[in-house]
Amino acid sequence: IIEEVRALSSRGQCRYLAHRPVVKENSQTTKIRPVFDASAKQGNNPSLNDCLETGPNLMQLLPNVMLQFRMRKIGVVADIRKAFLQIGVNPEDRDFLRFLWWEDVDAQKLKIYRHNRVVFGALCSPFLLAAVIEHLLDRAPERFRDTYCAKVAN
Repeated sequence: IIEEVRALSSRGQCRYLAHRPVVKENSQTTKIRPVFDASAKQGNNPSLNDCLETGPNLMQLLPNVMLQFRMRKIGVVADIRKAFLQIGVNPEDRDFLRFLWWEDVDAQKLKIYRHNRVVFGALCSPFLLAAVIEHLLDRAPERFRDTYCAKVAN
């Protein structure tokens, strides 16, 4: 999901994402998780989201989804958890998804990491997820294609 940046040469440009902790005291698995802010700006410089293309909207309109849903005998709804983390980022684009992390706060020692998966909160992430799902569903066997008529709804 992430990888440490060992060499500081970035073969060009790079960007560091701002992040903050979100604390969930009641969580059994992840009490603290980092939330990354691709909209954060430094001074007058554009944010990462300012520099990204959104891509076309591949989400189907809710009325279309409801009509397709009602046309079948059986309907299935699913929540795809952690879906963005299943989509890889091209190696040449990973330096735009760097972030700093305290290895040792007391010694004020920082480490540099970068994401190698799509980041939740990046402007292009919803398009990338919808495009990947559409691609996978298009590759499904012909007899199952009509099953997935709703594809992606948000």
